[in-house]
Amino acid sequence: MLKCALRAPSIPEFRQSVGRLAKDCVPLAESAAAHAALEGDETYLYLFSREAGAIDAGVLSRVIERAGGLPGWRGAGLAAVKLVPVFDVAGASRGEDAPFHYVVETNVVPEHEADLNAWYDTEHMPGLAGCPGSVRARRFRNPGGSPRYHACYDLVRTETLGSEPWLAVRHTAWSDRVRPHFRDTKRTMFRRLFEIPF
Repeated sequence: MLKCALRAPSIPEFRQSVGRLAKDCVPLAESAAAHAALEGDETYLYLFSREAGAIDAGVLSRVIERAGGLPGWRGAGLAAVKLVPVFDVAGASRGEDAPFHYVVETNVVPEHEADLNAWYDTEHMPGLAGCPGSVRARRFRNPGGSPRYHACYDLVRTETLGSEPWLAVRHTAWSDRVRPHFRDTKRTMFRRLFEIPF
């Protein structure tokens, strides 16, 4: 994943440049996707590899170097992180267009990490994926940095977050037990700019 502290430019050259960036820098490139925050000037690029083990410090360094030359991003604050997939499930609205991408990034108090992972993978992610308006739910771990966990939800509409089924999943006894142990949590709603399969 590549994080940029600038809004992605709305020009066709940007999409083409991101595609070239992924093909040139990411071993076994599978796809590339760009998302712009609804509030603030922030863009997330996901450059997926068919083999997560192929991504190392050298790859991340090349991605940062090359991304600095993308149209409209010269001089931007960039950060690249390796995200390892830990959970991926199709949602209740699978097959529908998902123009929104909601991301929850967090660390957790170390002695509660096992409980967080069990909660996320057995109750929380499957429950939110099952809500109408949820197209896909994925979770990633950042093995070398912070925030350690990224939960990502592809949504049909932003209102899904306030729907009765979504709120019911968020307000369980297990959720109430786990959430106080989150640290440095950031929640961001993004608009999908594009996705390029290879």
